Amino acid sequence: MTTTEAAGYDTAGAQRLRLMEICRELGRIAERIGDVGAQNVVTDVLGRMDTDAFHVMVVGDFNRGKSTFVNALLGAKVLPVKATPATAVITEVKFGDPPAARLWREDATEPETVRPEDLTALITVNGKERDRRNPFVKAEVLWPLDLCRRNVVLIDSPGLNEHAQRDEITLGHLAKADAVIFLQHAIAPMSISESQFLTSYLDAHDPFFVFTYFDAIDRTERADVTAGAQERIHHLRGEDRDEGRFHFVDAKAALLARIADDTAAYEESGVGDLERALERYLVRERHKVKLLAPARALRGLARELDRNIPHELALLEAKSTDLERDWEAAQQPLRDLEVQARQISLDLRNQTRMLQDRVETLLAGYLASVADEAPTLAAGVPLTARIGMNPLKVKEQAEQVTQEIAAGTARALESKVAAWVGDSLEPVILQDMEKLAERMNAQLSSFEARMSELRISLTGVEDAGRAGERQEEQALTRFVSGAAGLILGGVAGGMVGARFGAKEALRTLPVTMAIVMAWMFTPFGLPTLVGSMVVHALIKGKQAGGRLETRMREAVGREMSTQMRLAAPEQAREAAEAFATTTMDPIAREITEGMSARMRELTRSVESAREICGQGEAAVAERRAALRELDTLLRRAGDDLGDLTDELALL
Repeated sequence: MTTTEAAGYDTAGAQRLRLMEICRELGRIAERIGDVGAQNVVTDVLGRMDTDAFHVMVVGDFNRGKSTFVNALLGAKVLPVKATPATAVITEVKFGDPPAARLWREDATEPETVRPEDLTALITVNGKERDRRNPFVKAEVLWPLDLCRRNVVLIDSPGLNEHAQRDEITLGHLAKADAVIFLQHAIAPMSISESQFLTSYLDAHDPFFVFTYFDAIDRTERADVTAGAQERIHHLRGEDRDEGRFHFVDAKAALLARIADDTAAYEESGVGDLERALERYLVRERHKVKLLAPARALRGLARELDRNIPHELALLEAKSTDLERDWEAAQQPLRDLEVQARQISLDLRNQTRMLQDRVETLLAGYLASVADEAPTLAAGVPLTARIGMNPLKVKEQAEQVTQEIAAGTARALESKVAAWVGDSLEPVILQDMEKLAERMNAQLSSFEARMSELRISLTGVEDAGRAGERQEEQALTRFVSGAAGLILGGVAGGMVGARFGAKEALRTLPVTMAIVMAWMFTPFGLPTLVGSMVVHALIKGKQAGGRLETRMREAVGREMSTQMRLAAPEQAREAAEAFATTTMDPIAREITEGMSARMRELTRSVESAREICGQGEAAVAERRAALRELDTLLRRAGDDLGDLTDELALL
């Protein structure tokens, strides 16, 4: 790793540590004030930041050399490498010294520790039982590597288009990735399946396109190969979208060079240039996104604390008898606020259900309609297998042909569904979410106005000073990113227009639906079912190869159309539920908790003032001094937070 790279990662790490220290300072202030809700926010933010590394995921079809490539980045033969499909589970490589390996079973609360040298036998695909599910769902390799020391986690994924269950594992981790390295073979880049994967699952990402085995191409042909690969990707994603993201490498040579500590050979392999490009992307773009989300939450938290201190100071100025009388009078308005909060939460749940129903209806309708295209698509699937004249091999050959027809038809259908989700469904859902945001803004603004009236009736103090900055933000933004307890990333931020925009808000939508429907659109899902049914129905012994192939195409198309129509309602329901669970439910929880937190803090501040006033003038004077000191500390923390946010904005 070069000095420049280290400086980039070190600078990002230093900014992360600064934000964590600001967070701890706000936690100490909240603790001294007595604001338990704010302390919970601090605990949550610190917990997330402490474990929030840069996740770099390597994806691609099986036998593209993913594990060899990851080993080249690591500089050691850490991951299993085989000529046949090897990795069966997600493998995360993290920093650790001494080296160690851990394996996670599904639903396990603790991993199993194994020797690193035993890892290969435990996580590779069993060649004799390829359909058997691996008992482990994730492997962790702890290794003393500089790249991982700098808060980078490398993720090696199972090969795509080799088995449905392993496809599902890979897709399930895509939404969590900060950077995606899409590995392909330089000799035959952008196959049909790779093109489909790019358009179906990576549209919300800006992947690095890495082409391995570049050394196998004659030097006189390399310019044509690179131009051809880039042209295919530009055709799918546009001319300017992926500028500077194409890397042609020799991963095996890079690995050997790292082991031999041969810097020149490592640079010649092309992997060094990729590593620097990856570093620039992580410590600028992704680092900015990853820190702005908690910084936004802490800014909201600081503003809430900033508003509460003068209110509590004012309460301490009141006479005990007046404070008791005013608090008694505030009980009915407080109960009214509780009723309003419940109504807002109920309305949000109802609106979420309506949005979920809309997704389900639209998706079910499209799946049913696109199913009608299956026969036409089946008729045009290119085949590599053929049915010969040997009657003893007709059944075997027919099964191969049928599987190819079914798999090709499934890929074409999947591509159509993915395009429809991006072109038609996402704009509709985004529009509905924006309308919901407007509705929530109006309701939450009303709630905050009534809260403010209640505070004024108790303290006589209007919100002022830095708290006035809150008027620059919509009410929904303040509730989602403020002192509520849950730090939402792109989804909530995009919904309320906070920094990341619509693309980030809907980033998980295509992947969520893809996972739910994975069994349908993979060579080992619906095509297997259809292929078996068609072979048993058509093989009668003596049909001519061409005639049989035509009949198989027709039968596969009809059967896939039927199965898709039958499955459409259930698949649409599951996809809509997944969308609501991952996108809308966290927002509802955040808003509900935000309203409750504001009411709890009002109650706490009044009860605290009542207790201290009852202890006499000395206790009141001591509390006043403590609150003024905390106000100074809070302003200093707010300034530090503002400086750091400004630095991030310049990245």
